[in-house]
Amino acid sequence: MKRILFIIVMATVLLAGCSSSFIFGKDEATPRVQTAFAGYQVPPNFIPQTLIITALGDSLSQGVGDEDNRGGYVGRLTSQIREWPGVVGAVVENTAKRGRRSDQLLSMFQKGELTGPVSEADYIVMTIGGNDIMRIVKRDLFNLNLAAFSEELLLYENRYQNIYSTIRSMNPQAPLIMVGVYNPFSLITDEIQEFDEIMAAYNDTMEETLAEDPQACFVPVQDLFEGNDNLVYHTDFFHPNGNGYDLMTERILERMEECGMIFEDRG
Repeated sequence: MKRILFIIVMATVLLAGCSSSFIFGKDEATPRVQTAFAGYQVPPNFIPQTLIITALGDSLSQGVGDEDNRGGYVGRLTSQIREWPGVVGAVVENTAKRGRRSDQLLSMFQKGELTGPVSEADYIVMTIGGNDIMRIVKRDLFNLNLAAFSEELLLYENRYQNIYSTIRSMNPQAPLIMVGVYNPFSLITDEIQEFDEIMAAYNDTMEETLAEDPQACFVPVQDLFEGNDNLVYHTDFFHPNGNGYDLMTERILERMEECGMIFEDRG
């Protein structure tokens, strides 16, 4: 009797295994679907992090002219980043220096002087180009012509592209925030359209260099420093003051959001 019962049970199991579905009365059961576990990526703000912001370039990134001693736009931006969800701290590695030109910055890269700050950065910010333009102004002060600026622009474009590609070779992933140049001579007179065109050409070069990089963001600031109606200039009438750096920081944050670089949006 036990043997017969065993055979019946085994036959039932075998028949069930050969069928694509089970029949209970008149209702057909839904075949079982194999569970699939898709890959899951932990959001970057799930684990609190300390971010490193590396600043490159000239006096604007150094914060010259900031009478509030808040570190210019770099210090203000870092203060904002510290308030982002998932960020427990943010530290600045500021390598910028007053008077630095693009040829000098490129030389620093070629000598390996910036490898550590760039490769370790979570965010990279940079201003460069203003002193390249001012070198032509000082050299040809009494004989300024657009041809000299056009010749320098070709050299600047090559250096800027080399700086960018070097940064990316050291750190392919970190968001790059590249701030444009502005025309301080608008303080002197409104009749200097040529200088506006020169600044626009330099800004176009920067923006075009970064155009194909989804992790790079160009920030135009020229309109913020047209004249001094908003009291944006330091007493040297060249660098931003605290208010000028406030406006720069607001513009940078706006562009970062447009470029998808706000920390809680990364994933």
